[in-house]
Amino acid sequence: MRDELARLPMPTAPSTLLPRLLEAVDAWAGRPWYARAWFTWPLAWQAVSMTLVALAVYATWAAPPLPASIVATSNAGGVIWRALIQPLLGYIVGLVVLMGLACALFGAALNYLFLERTASR
Repeated sequence: MRDELARLPMPTAPSTLLPRLLEAVDAWAGRPWYARAWFTWPLAWQAVSMTLVALAVYATWAAPPLPASIVATSNAGGVIWRALIQPLLGYIVGLVVLMGLACALFGAALNYLFLERTASR
């Protein structure tokens, strides 16, 4: 079988491949500045974007204290976590691990039953 494959001619690319490839490269290179990587942006726009990011970070950290209703809601979330979810978390993780092992075992069995038999013929 290898001899038969070695005697086959090398495949050739279609004549339309190179023009389409060059057109795609030109379209990629001709993208506007804002569609390119950030490091290739004009320096002024890089400075503007860094300033906006810095302002967003500062606004997040310098935010006023949260209202009491939000604090109470987050405390209720903590109570629900500790009372309902946390006791079951070990069982859930164990179930996920067992399901992953079962999938791996099932995949190995399918590989042995179907792929190994066809490869040996």
